[in-house]
Amino acid sequence: MTDHPAGDFTDVYAAILPSVNFEPGIHVNYKSAVLRIQDGLPKMKDFPAEMGGSGETIPE
Repeated sequence: MTDHPAGDFTDVYAAILPSVNFEPGIHVNYKSAVLRIQDGLPKMKDFPAEMGGSGETIPE
């Protein structure tokens, strides 16, 4: 078993978990987005402060 520091996370694509009702809440790393999405969700410059990012949002 490998020890992981607190705050490690892994991207999991919702499409591979058909039994889970995926409900997005935010967009992360939106500053470098190639595809702009206007869906009313918060757009984070990088990551939320709780995840080690700046916590800054940017306009949609």
